[in-house]
Amino acid sequence: MLIRGGAFFPHRDLIIFISFVVILVTLVFQGLTLPFVIRWVKIRDTEPAEKEDQQQVDIQLRLIKAASEKLHEKYAEEINGNELLRGYKTELEHRMAYVSEHLRCTTCGVSGRQEIEQYNKVLKSIYQYQRKELFRFKREGIFNDELIRKEEKQIDLNEAKVLER
Repeated sequence: MLIRGGAFFPHRDLIIFISFVVILVTLVFQGLTLPFVIRWVKIRDTEPAEKEDQQQVDIQLRLIKAASEKLHEKYAEEINGNELLRGYKTELEHRMAYVSEHLRCTTCGVSGRQEIEQYNKVLKSIYQYQRKELFRFKREGIFNDELIRKEEKQIDLNEAKVLER
């Protein structure tokens, strides 16, 4: 390679050699030695070993337990005199049973996963039917459009809870 004045680029071979060595050291050497360095330093994985769906179910279970405990600790007297609060307490108990069963199914292998898949399939079918009914309500003008949209959003939220497998 020539530079101005017709002279060869000074130390061209040395620059190419140094560039090659730098690339070799930064990419290949570091890439090959990194697993050994990690083992030597004893870096551990920070992610929990549980699967994501099991973690999600565990989070839900803990939140339900926390709500139930708070309800019993702070509002025990109100529960006795308020039908809505009794209903909420019952709903929490049912949700806890459902989430516990869901957790059991996710950890018990193929048969449990088949139960979950069947459950999800049935729920999706029901949500689809509910959407058709809402569309019929809207077409016939039976109910207010805004209220129908609220119910559509609720169906969307319920459907989002159904885990894809």
